[in-house]
Amino acid sequence: MAVPFDRFRQVLEDERARLKEELARLDARAPEGIGYHDHMADDATDVLDQTTRAALRRHLEIRLQEVEAAIQRMEEGTYGICQACGRPIDIARLKAIPFAALCLDCQSKREREPGEAFR
Repeated sequence: MAVPFDRFRQVLEDERARLKEELARLDARAPEGIGYHDHMADDATDVLDQTTRAALRRHLEIRLQEVEAAIQRMEEGTYGICQACGRPIDIARLKAIPFAALCLDCQSKREREPGEAFR
């Protein structure tokens, strides 16, 4: 039985649009610069905000890459197939994580490998 991936495509397209919007909003809120305050604590707050914003930006960029890669796999006809072992990815996993590139077994193995858990 063929799995209808049309609904996943719409979810992924919506997520891509949301991530792009969030990145644009994050860029629009970027501060002018650090060191323009009369008090060091204000500068420290700006540095913390800038660091947090950079981490959030990186997270959003990584997620956007994952979503776009999933859309590309759909176009190539490989969506829903584990990129490591070639077996089908469980539909419940795709419902939970539509951009999943690995089946649960391969994802678990990757996370147990030293240095892989924090990629």
